[in-house]
Amino acid sequence: MNDQLGRAVRGAVSLERFSLVDEGPWRGLRDFFLGAWNMPHGHCYLWKQELVALHVVSDVLIGAAYFFISLTLYALVRRSRLPFGGMILSFGVFIGACGLTHLMEVWNVWYSAYYLAGGLKAVTAVASVATGMYLVPLRGRVVEVTEAARLSEERRVRLEKSSLELEDLYARLKASEAQRTGFFANVSHELRTPLTLILGPVERLLHDGELSESARKDLEVMRRNARVLLRHVNALLDVAKLDAGKMRLQYEEMDLARLVRLGAENFEGLAAERRLDFEVELPDMLPAQVDSEKLDRVVLNLLSNAAKFTPPGGGIRVALSSEAGRARLVVEDTGPGVRPELREAIFERFRQGDEATVRDLGGTGLGLAITRDFVMLHEGRVWVEDREGGGARFVVELPLMAPEGVKLMARPELEVRVEQRAAARAELDVLRPEAREVVASTRSEDSSRPRVLVVEDTREMRRFVVETLSKDFQVATAVDGVDGLVQAERMQPDVIVSDLMMPRMGGDQLVRAVRSRPGIESTPILLLTARADDAMRVDLLRSGAQDYVVKPFVSEELVARVRNLAVMKRTREVLQGLLAARSVDLEAMARELGMRKRQLEVALETTERASTSRSTLLQLVSHELRTPLSVLQLTQHALQKELGGMPPRALDMFDRMHRSTVRLRDMVEMVLQYNQLEEGRLVVRRQAVDLGEVVEEVVEEARAEARRKGLALELERPPGKAVARTDPRIVQMVLLNLVTNAVKYTEQGGVSVAVEEHAQGWRLRVRDTGPGIPRAAQSRVFEPFAHLEPLENKSKPGVGLGLTLVREMVSVLGGVVSVASEPGVGSEFTVELPS
Repeated sequence: MNDQLGRAVRGAVSLERFSLVDEGPWRGLRDFFLGAWNMPHGHCYLWKQELVALHVVSDVLIGAAYFFISLTLYALVRRSRLPFGGMILSFGVFIGACGLTHLMEVWNVWYSAYYLAGGLKAVTAVASVATGMYLVPLRGRVVEVTEAARLSEERRVRLEKSSLELEDLYARLKASEAQRTGFFANVSHELRTPLTLILGPVERLLHDGELSESARKDLEVMRRNARVLLRHVNALLDVAKLDAGKMRLQYEEMDLARLVRLGAENFEGLAAERRLDFEVELPDMLPAQVDSEKLDRVVLNLLSNAAKFTPPGGGIRVALSSEAGRARLVVEDTGPGVRPELREAIFERFRQGDEATVRDLGGTGLGLAITRDFVMLHEGRVWVEDREGGGARFVVELPLMAPEGVKLMARPELEVRVEQRAAARAELDVLRPEAREVVASTRSEDSSRPRVLVVEDTREMRRFVVETLSKDFQVATAVDGVDGLVQAERMQPDVIVSDLMMPRMGGDQLVRAVRSRPGIESTPILLLTARADDAMRVDLLRSGAQDYVVKPFVSEELVARVRNLAVMKRTREVLQGLLAARSVDLEAMARELGMRKRQLEVALETTERASTSRSTLLQLVSHELRTPLSVLQLTQHALQKELGGMPPRALDMFDRMHRSTVRLRDMVEMVLQYNQLEEGRLVVRRQAVDLGEVVEEVVEEARAEARRKGLALELERPPGKAVARTDPRIVQMVLLNLVTNAVKYTEQGGVSVAVEEHAQGWRLRVRDTGPGIPRAAQSRVFEPFAHLEPLENKSKPGVGLGLTLVREMVSVLGGVVSVASEPGVGSEFTVELPS
């Protein structure tokens, strides 16, 4: 204790000695900073080293931290536009002043500048008060900023959620796109097989058979429509390959000028028939490394497009040149041209030019899209511009050399020419002008025969309908709705038979036009259509059509429907004549009754769920595929009836053609049924049904094919009636799919079908002795487009929708379907339906 007091006294004496020695004008400033009047804090700590160190280190660290915080706030305010910058600076001054007070505590351990320390505390007090006062008026703004931050966080969370949903939607869209591409490839593959089996026998019969002129004409009609159908299928297959990224170029050394010259030669005959000025300007030779098959398709598509839109007497010009290592192909025509706003759209899939022009000339909207894709695969480009003097000018530019490192292929010249001729024939079949048709003459004096006007734009279909009706009716023809309206006003027909989709004026427009024309407004109209959806049927009935027939149809059905309509009209006219004296407007009464009937039909149909949208694929399948298919089927039927007895070889050819056509029809119908199920447009009409009778009808329908394969087809049904309240049409489709599947995959043994009763209703079993289904594949046999074999190795035809349709239709009926199978033994499909 005495030692510590001694050190304190010695410190005070030393300060006093220092103050006595150091005299001068700076004494007051020195005293302010050094504090000569008081004792330093070290005396209070008794100069204990550990206590002094504790206070010095703590105050230095606190002061340094305060200075760092103050400088950081200053840098943030200066570099960034932070809210409340003034308040932040004031707070920074306060923090810095606090740091100085702690540093003064360190200074005063050895000195006693208490006035300086007090001044710094005063500055700190002023800064703290200013900061507090600054906060008072900012309270509302702070609340606003806090609320804005909260809303910003909520938006961020919603944005992240939306982003995740978009990613999920994109993934599902990609999966759907992949499934659609696979569907295109599968359907196209399945359609090409029966088409090949149709074209082969037809070509042999045309070249080898001794045929009459009529039979030869029928076979040529079959060949033309099969080629058109094959053209559409090839376009679909190209689209599927392009979408899947599987379209690859096979570069080869070839003469590009020769390729264009050969492609143009295909159109010389057509140009002469249409009186077109056809100019071809080509160099003698233009070596290039390209895919000849793809470039030939480009040339054919551009020339076909030019020929389609160029009117008779116009002109087409084809020119080829090269510059700076790039080829330039120009195809010009004197047609209507392409409006500027449509010059990009016409190269998109299923998109075409001006609506009125497209309606006149038709088309699927794939030709130019495939052309653009093929050119882009060659790293080139294609565009359309105005031709000087009017018309369109299509320009293709592409490199003459293949990309570096690409291996050049060598294709046989004969193979290339065969493919080019086949593609050109398909294009010309669509474009070639119709020959003058000879309509079966009828005796004009025979007024007892009803007058029928046939309005159809397809030449072969028009000829077939005329030949079908000419035995019982006086028949006149028209090529489209406009011509049909003129003919109807001139001849006052008893019945109008019209196609639905035609250039210039379609069948639906013709119905409205006829209903608005005095004198023919009550003429019965029967429409022929390749579209069988319920919404279209309701629209046709609402617009005033009396009846319609879906292609393909049986000729006897068409004759019966037309006869019924003609009898109705003539009966009405006779009754009107008899009751004219009584001023009874029977026609008005009949029209009112007809309107009421249509209203009842519309009321019934509107209870069904009509389709709200139609995909481009369904439109293509329903019209572009079913129309030539109808002609093929009807022409086969007519040709077989006309030829009568034929040698076994010809009968075998006809049998194969018939089976291929039926298979093609069934595949198209299966696609349409699947689309109906997907869109929820399959309507269930429940009624009391004897399931035994339904099953028996299905078994009898499949018996011919089973007998052809040497299979036993057995039916087991309970005694009496197996009555259930269900839709017989859907049950029949379900059983027909299962039984035909069993017959198709069974090579030996047999197929049995059984109807059994169980606690909740009825059980239908279809058992076969086929190859069976592997256990790993049994869980996916009901999935769409599922196949047990890879597509390239398929041994059995099918698009992979049959069992999917079975599952969905059974579900619609409130039942379930299951499968039990053992490889090498057979399979058993069980359908359980409520009673």
